[in-house]
Amino acid sequence: RAPRLLELTRKFAARGVVNGRFADIAEAIEAEVARRKGKKIPLNIDGATAVIYGELGFPPPLTRGLFVLSRSVGILAHAWEQSQQAERNKGPLPRKWLWAYTGTPVRPFPEGDDTGE
Repeated sequence: RAPRLLELTRKFAARGVVNGRFADIAEAIEAEVARRKGKKIPLNIDGATAVIYGELGFPPPLTRGLFVLSRSVGILAHAWEQSQQAERNKGPLPRKWLWAYTGTPVRPFPEGDDTGE
């Protein structure tokens, strides 16, 4: 998805709809990462979305909110899908990750008010 979004951004820049500044920056970052890592690591969807927000003139603080909003919608959709299945939404916990409480032993709660005083 990200390469297609950048391609569309380039098309809109060629038509003068956006100026392409943020697409240029993203491509420069990709090139520098490739140079340093010795292999191409393409921009992910979050990076492509940041390019689009920048090209459309959104102020950075607002783009952070839009990013969080879009992630929240995805998480809600995933949780809804999982809740509609008959099985647990998480797999069983490996035995090596199980833990036992080793803190203060259980002690009686004082009678009276709810503050424990």
